[in-house]
Amino acid sequence: MKEIQTVTATWARTHFEEIIHNTVTTGERFTVECDGIPAVVILSVAEYERLQRQAAWSRFYELGQKAGLEAEEEGVTEESLQEEIAAIKQQVYAERYGRG
Repeated sequence: MKEIQTVTATWARTHFEEIIHNTVTTGERFTVECDGIPAVVILSVAEYERLQRQAAWSRFYELGQKAGLEAEEEGVTEESLQEEIAAIKQQVYAERYGRG
């Protein structure tokens, strides 16, 4: 992964086409500063989507860990979960088709 290049807002404004080209073709990323303060980051859509997927998976993992800990605290076992899922499937089947 390439390092993020820091540029001023003035430079970014005058070289915007170059920034877009480099971002799309080489994956270069830019931080644009206004008055010496980082204001925005420019990166490719592919990189943005990758980061979004990574954040979603991280959140999913975090929630899974939390759910596992809560289930463990409540004494829920894998066996009891499988039994509950089987019962729900049977109930749904009975409601849908009128038989168990």
